[in-house]
Amino acid sequence: MFLGREKELNSLEKMYNKKGFQMAVVYGRRRIGKTFLLTEFVKDKNSLYLPAEEVNDMLNLQKFSRILGEKMGITNFPSVENWNNFFNLIKEKFGKEKLVLIIDEYPYAATANKSLNSILQHVIDHELKDTNIFLILCGSSMSFMENQVLGEKSPLFGRRTGQLKVNPLDYYDSAKFYPNASNEDKVKYYACVGGTPYYLTLIDEKLSFEDNIKELYFDINGYLNNEGVLLMKQEFREAANYNAVLQAIASGSNTLGEIVSYTKLETNIVSKYLLVLQDLNYIERVIPFGANSLKGKTSRYIITENFLAFWYRYVFSVRAEIERGYGDVYAEVALSDLPNFVGSIFEEISRQYLRRMNINKQLPFVAKTFGRWWGKDKKGSVQEIDVIVDSILDKKMIVGECKWRNSFKLQKTIDLLSQRSEIFDKYIIYKYLFVKNNDILTEEGVTVVTLNELYELYE
Repeated sequence: MFLGREKELNSLEKMYNKKGFQMAVVYGRRRIGKTFLLTEFVKDKNSLYLPAEEVNDMLNLQKFSRILGEKMGITNFPSVENWNNFFNLIKEKFGKEKLVLIIDEYPYAATANKSLNSILQHVIDHELKDTNIFLILCGSSMSFMENQVLGEKSPLFGRRTGQLKVNPLDYYDSAKFYPNASNEDKVKYYACVGGTPYYLTLIDEKLSFEDNIKELYFDINGYLNNEGVLLMKQEFREAANYNAVLQAIASGSNTLGEIVSYTKLETNIVSKYLLVLQDLNYIERVIPFGANSLKGKTSRYIITENFLAFWYRYVFSVRAEIERGYGDVYAEVALSDLPNFVGSIFEEISRQYLRRMNINKQLPFVAKTFGRWWGKDKKGSVQEIDVIVDSILDKKMIVGECKWRNSFKLQKTIDLLSQRSEIFDKYIIYKYLFVKNNDILTEEGVTVVTLNELYELYE
């Protein structure tokens, strides 16, 4: 089934409907659903799909020539001599048609032939620019696509007419892959597996949440118990220090100083790795609402993909024991600690919910930023606010508290929420309370959002 990629599909359709040559760069992490998206996009279109492999240049060109021959209806089509001739032949046979030309895993082909970017630049400038061909370069190596294809120093710089970064699905679209799970389990699945479509297809709804997590991460043959290693090897030649930084963040070391202390690496080295990981969207540098982004003292680092956060926290350091068949004991550790892990992700789900409400114009105002705040109040007490959303036009703000607990003192929580709201006394405040259980009565002046409301957003 095609789930949760409607916006991306619409974006490609808009490009397809434009006249003349178009070139889109589609990229995103391994297993994020790029190929499935493109397959859905071209299912009713004239297309030529060329999947590159991690082989030498001659073998990729041979394979592409065979596929081109099949498209032309010619059996035993001979291999084209070089890339220039290959693209010229495409123009000759299909240049007057509307054709979607997809080179999937383009980094494999371009790595095998260091001149391919320059060849393609020349072909676009002199051969394809007068056609109606829609060229799509697709790749999983984030660093390659952003630097070698989209980067200013790339020969292809300025040739693209559109780009599409395929991100993980949010909590709501991810839940479409496990519609029969309870709402509580939907939150836990999102926290542990994240929003990567292929990983989501591995969830077996016939099994309990606990059994799915054990089977995916802690079984000898669990698909996800080695997936983090493969992701890192795809992006980095030397992944050891990146692993150390990500494990530090997943373990709760969220500031630069804490990460340095955890990894035992020098500060300038850690800073460099943090920048690279941010560029690749593996992590995010978060600052409290209203803080100066140029001042790093207040910033924290979080892992943006839940799968990686779970994997580095509970799996990475015990993979050898899991491979020996002792995964059950580590699964018990992870599952017993899960309330501590899910709490911060429930906060992010709350912000995602408000983003969706904002798009549908169901907030008290049109929002500008969705974040959080921590610091000292006017009395000098350290405070932390889970959700901060401010208006794009005027001094209005949502202040939200998130409770991933089965029970808590409601009045005490509301009093604390009111107290923290006073920190932003120049704003008109709207108070929100996000709760795990569905039997919380709405308090006057406080909007209570339950799990049912999170997952019945459009019903």
